[in-house]
Parts: sequence; C-alpha cells; structure tokens
Amino acid sequence: MAVDRRRFFRVVVIFAAVFAYSTIVVGGTVRSMGAGLACPDWPLCHGAIVPNLADPHIAIEYTHRLVAALTSLFLFVGMVLALLWFRHEVRLVTLSVMTVSVLVTQVTVGALTITSRLDPLVVTTHLALGTATFGFSLILAIVSLWPAAAPTPMSG
Repeated sequence: MAVDRRRFFRVVVIFAAVFAYSTIVVGGTVRSMGAGLACPDWPLCHGAIVPNLADPHIAIEYTHRLVAALTSLFLFVGMVLALLWFRHEVRLVTLSVMTVSVLVTQVTVGALTITSRLDPLVVTTHLALGTATFGFSLILAIVSLWPAAAPTPMSG
C-alpha cells in the first residue's frame, strides 16, 4: 500500500500547529499557577526523566515540556519530510526550515527561562518566540493545504 505523501505531510504539520498552540496554552497555565520553577533543572525535572507528578505544579510544568517535545517532534519530522519528499516545492522547504529555526531558538530560550530563574525579559522572549513558532507552524500547515506547486522548467 502506497503512502499518500502529501496527505501524511499535511497531517504532520497540522499536528505541529495544534501542539504549538497547545504549548502556549499550557505555558500560560504554568505561568498563572506560578509553576515556572517547579522543575528547577532542564532538560530533566528534579534530576529525573519522569518526576513525581503528585505535585500539581510539577505536573503542569512537566506537561508543558511534554507538549513542547511533541511540537518539536512534529516540526522536525515535517522539515525532514519536506526536504526528502518536496524539495522541489521551495515554499514548503523554506517554511519548514524557518519554522524549525525559530523552534530551536525557542527551546534554547525556554532552557534559559529556567536557568535565569524566570528573568522577566527571558520569560517575555520565550512567550514571543512561542507565538512565532505557532505562527510559522500555522502558516506551514495552511500552505501545505494548497495544491502542489508546478515544477519550474530548467532554463538552459
């Protein structure tokens, strides 16, 4: 059975956009609960891959990290698929690479958010980059729904 590559790519990047939005929502919950330092280290939480989730502050901060990890996974997979399957469609490749570039910056600033002990400038930058990651992923998802771009003839 052949895989419909375009449909699979669309599903991946739509999931990426949904998880990017969800990361912002859960991040807002972390902030409103005052749980930003419930996991005082990064990438682990209290030195563990899976911390004690009985504490609601740890549970919500850990959920934020898990949803962000899913966002990262879907965006990286989308970029790899764009590079492998749709390299002739410059708009998909460019948007995928740009989105992952913003994401990498976002993840770095997310780590700094913890190590800076919630410095307000770093927290604000983290939110701004999260919003940019969502915006780029949403644009990528929308563009993936457009008909395939016709290949341009090579000029000789």
